[in-house]
Amino acid sequence: MKSQRDEAVASAITPDDLARVSRTKVFFGHRSVGMNVLEGIPGIYTAHGMRSPTIEQESTGPGQDGGFVAHAFIVQSGRPLLKIQDFDAKMRSGTGQQVDVAMMKFCYNDITARTDVEALFASYGKTMAALQRDFPKVAFTHVTVPLTTGQGLLSKLKNRLTGSSGDSAANNARERLSALIRHEYADEHLFDLAAIESTAPDGSRAIDTHQGQRSYRLYDGYASDSGHLNGEGARVAATAWLKAIAQASLK
Repeated sequence: MKSQRDEAVASAITPDDLARVSRTKVFFGHRSVGMNVLEGIPGIYTAHGMRSPTIEQESTGPGQDGGFVAHAFIVQSGRPLLKIQDFDAKMRSGTGQQVDVAMMKFCYNDITARTDVEALFASYGKTMAALQRDFPKVAFTHVTVPLTTGQGLLSKLKNRLTGSSGDSAANNARERLSALIRHEYADEHLFDLAAIESTAPDGSRAIDTHQGQRSYRLYDGYASDSGHLNGEGARVAATAWLKAIAQASLK
C-alpha cells in the first residue's frame, strides 16, 4: 500500500514524462548534490510501477528503452572556472555526439561571498553558447546553484559548535548567480535547483539574509547536513530534474 508521501511523489510527474526520460540520452556533470538528485530517481519510477532508466558513471550505453543517464564528477568543488572547462572538455571528447540533453551543475562550495559572480557567469555563458553552437542537436539545460541551510536550524547548531558566523553571505552570492542564470535562460531549458531546495512542501520559502539583503537557503526539512539533501529532498529535487529532462527532450 502506498504512503501519502509516495502518492505525492507519483502525482508530481506523469508516466508520459517518465517514459520520455527513459528514451532520452542524458549527460549530467555534477558533484555530491548531483548524486543526491540521481539517487532519488529510482524511487520515483517505482512509485509509478515503472523501471528506472540506466544511470551509470562515465558511461553512455543505452538502457532498456534506448535512453540512459550518464553522469560524471566534474572538477572538485571550489574551482568553478575549471568545472566549466571540464564540462566543456567532456562534451567535446565524444559525449556531445551521443546525447540528447546535457547539463552541468555548480556546487554550493563553488560560490562563496568572495566569488566574482558576474565574471563567473560570463565565463559560463560564453562556454555554453559555444557548446550550443557546436552541438546544435543537444538541448542544454541550465541549473541554478544549490544552497546551504544558512541561518536555518542545522546551520545554527553547527555554528554554535564551531564558532562560525554562518553561510548567509555565500547564499546571497549563490542567489545572485542563480538570478543571472534564470534571467538569461528564462526562454530555454532550466532546472531551478535553488528554488526547489528553498521551497517547503507548503509552498513557503526558506529565507536567508545577509546585511539586510534577502536571499534564500536550503529548507531544513530537505537537508541531511548543511548542504546535502536527505531522502525527502532528493525525491523532490529528482522529480523536478526528471520534469526538466522530459521538457528538454521535446526540443
